[in-house]
This record gives sequence, C-alpha cells and structure tokens, in this order.
Amino acid sequence: MIRHLTLMILKRGNKTCLGIKKRGFGAGKLTEPGGKVEPGETPKAAAIREAEEEVGIKVRDAHKVGQIVFRNLYYKGEPETDITHVYMSEDFDGEPVETDELIPGWYEINSLPYNKMWGDDEHWMPDVFRGKTIDAYFDYNENNTFTDFRVDIVPDKCIEHFRDSDFGLPEDKDESTFDERTASRAVLVDKDYRVALINAKNRGYYKLPGGGIDPGELITEALHREVIEEAGWKIEPLCTLGYTHETRHKFGQFNISYAFLARATEFVGNNLMDDEEEDGFELEWFDNIDAAIAAVEKIDTTDMIYQAKFFTARELAILRAARKVLKEKYGQ
Repeated sequence: MIRHLTLMILKRGNKTCLGIKKRGFGAGKLTEPGGKVEPGETPKAAAIREAEEEVGIKVRDAHKVGQIVFRNLYYKGEPETDITHVYMSEDFDGEPVETDELIPGWYEINSLPYNKMWGDDEHWMPDVFRGKTIDAYFDYNENNTFTDFRVDIVPDKCIEHFRDSDFGLPEDKDESTFDERTASRAVLVDKDYRVALINAKNRGYYKLPGGGIDPGELITEALHREVIEEAGWKIEPLCTLGYTHETRHKFGQFNISYAFLARATEFVGNNLMDDEEEDGFELEWFDNIDAAIAAVEKIDTTDMIYQAKFFTARELAILRAARKVLKEKYGQ
C-alpha cells in the first residue's frame, strides 16, 4: 500500500513551529503539522490545509523542499510505503494554537530537540534549513525502527522553463488542475568525454538517456535504472546540472526533469520498452559535447509530434548546461 502524506515546515526567523502530537500514530512525539493527501487534492494544497487544521496557521504560500519515502513503515499492523511531500512556508498569518491534534510552539532551529522528534528528522531537516531540497528514503522494520536510509540533495537550479507558447501552440487549460510528472536524465560521458545520446531513428529526434521516476523511487535510483534500461550502461553520477520545467497544456502536465552529468562505467545491455523499440532507440556516441549539441541543433521540429518539440528544446538546454560544467570543472 502507498499513501501520500505532507509535512509543512513553518519558519519564522530562526525558529520553526513544532507540536506535541496528542493522539494516534506517534502520539507524544514532537512533529511538524501534516497529514494525508485527500483524493483530488494536490500535495501543496494538503500541506496548507493541514497547517490550518492542526495549528491554526493560515499559509499564503509555500514551496516544496523535499520528498521522503518511508518504506515498510508499520501502520495498524500492516507494512506500507508513505511518500511524504515536504513544504516550507515563511508566508503565513496567525499564531499557532492548540488543536485536537497538536500542542504547538516555536523552537530554535539551531537547537531542535531531536531526541523528542521522529528519528529520521535529524538526518534530513538540517539540510532543509540550510536551503537545500532533499530526496530521501528510510527503510523500517516491524518495530518501526529504520534500518537504512539515504538523503540526497536535489538539483535545485532551474535550467529553463518551456511552455506551449514557446512553440506557437495554444495554452487553453487551467494549470491548477495539471498533474506533475518527474524524471531523471543523464548527460552520459565515457572516460574520454565522448557524449552519448539516444537516437530515435524512426521519429527523427535525439534524447538524453533517462525517464520517469516511479512512485517511492529516489531521483538518483531512477537515474541509474533508466540509463541502464535505455542506454545499457551502469553509471557514476558526477554532479547535478539542475532541472528543466515543462508546462504542457495539451496533456495537462507539469514535467520536471532532474539532470545529471554521469560517467559510463560498465556496459550491461539495455532493456527497451515496446514503444521505444518502435521509435528505433539506438545509442549514439559523439566525439565531444559540442558535437552532441550540434546534432540536436540541426533537428527541425516544425512538423514533429508534440512531445518532440519539448524533448528537443529540453535536451539542448541540458546539454548546454553540461557544456559549461565540462569546461569549468573538467577542462573539456
């Protein structure tokens, strides 16, 4: 079973709002306001609603600072996976008040009482308060003690934002109803800094190895899996490049692609899906980053399918970001 939950970090200066949980799962612990995402509700809307219901704070706006996957967490005697969307707000009205759920108060960020909080908090919360966006998992056992965890820092710099209007297409849908889809993509280089692209031979476009992040999967886990599936290579991620944001009105989607520079380490063979085989996916190596960029720049997307217009603009933006990093960090 997978549940989607939220946490809202309320920050005022050097303090944050925490509350003693009065009932239910985790009663007695010091925690942030939060709860379940209701059907038809976005995680952000749920986090804002929970802050008002649990501590009486009316949040005007908030931004996402992370996602945490709690695996094999036992709830009512059954293991489940909780995907928790973490938001932070400094833009809110009111003072926290006691409710049926929490007894709230303001706590100094630099001296939080982690011994009274959930055990995972001390492993990810300091990064969030340092301005980082995190992607983490915690594996639990039947005693609800975590046995393994990892906290990654998410690429948090927007490389470029693309919209239908950039391609002369109409924007005629309510963006508040759009779904968000996330993906991991790699600018893949070998030991000689040759650059690999997927050539969709039957469609006439190039793309970076990578694809969608599955529910409960970390961004970097998806990166490793997708590059093997599409390109056939195990990799060593070298650095983050940032992310691209696509607002696609035709499909009613926000598409976020987290981009990495990665080195190919071992060829193990790919595992293409049926539609990828139909598109003629084939890995093609270029002598350097400039050659890869030039190949993508030559593509005329005027009469191409809708998605290819976004693919091509997105890959060019990511490749250009990688060129800057390769020059500055690796002398290429």
